[in-house]
Amino acid sequence: MKKEYIRNAHGIAIKKCCASCRYKDLSKAHSTRFCTRRRKDVKAHNLCRHWEMSKQVQMAGWSEGRVKRKEYLRYLLAECEDRRLATHLGLQVEAKSIDEIRVKFEQEQGSIYINN
Repeated sequence: MKKEYIRNAHGIAIKKCCASCRYKDLSKAHSTRFCTRRRKDVKAHNLCRHWEMSKQVQMAGWSEGRVKRKEYLRYLLAECEDRRLATHLGLQVEAKSIDEIRVKFEQEQGSIYINN
């Protein structure tokens, strides 16, 4: 199936699929992604003719928001996982704020934002 993209009002490319559809439901009542329009379980990459952009996706980029680099998001996740593992092993670790992690990343690799 060919991937289809559409831009939201803020110019961000959105992949048309069940994951970005306003009819998806991820509530605890359903153990999988559920389409409230068709009343069926669906996969995130599925796409049907009823697709409409979700409110959250419409708002992506609102107020001139900037998109963070994947490298930064991976770095942030790794920092959090390292701290969680150390705590699990009973080691004393100093908690770092998100701002401290961001500053360290920017010193090592530049801006956390795409196109900055």
